[in-house]
Amino acid sequence: MTEAAKLVRQLYEAYQRRDWGAAADLLHSDAVVEMPATAERLAGRANVIEFQRSYPEPWGELSVLRVVGEGDSAAAEIEIVAPDATFRMAAFWRAGDGLLREGFEYWITVGGEEPPPNRGSAFR
Repeated sequence: MTEAAKLVRQLYEAYQRRDWGAAADLLHSDAVVEMPATAERLAGRANVIEFQRSYPEPWGELSVLRVVGEGDSAAAEIEIVAPDATFRMAAFWRAGDGLLREGFEYWITVGGEEPPPNRGSAFR
């Protein structure tokens, strides 16, 4: 496992534990996290951690399903089973100087969308 992949796994495991100090230690001071689906951009370690810390509870059980890495980049698939829904997230990170510097998170609600009607039964 690459160093970037280790950092990404450790970050989401720290989020699950709500260990904000450990999570902060993995982020560069100028870290940026973008969530394109909602056009949110968190700039700076403190803002990233505050966003996570202030997210309303209960936000469910977070599981790291897989992490892959190459060079200074890593991707993760995360699942959160919350009281009212199950979510999946694909995260793409770039590391540098032993810390996570830039992340993009793409969230979906499992079963939250109906497939288009032109998809045959082979897709169900």
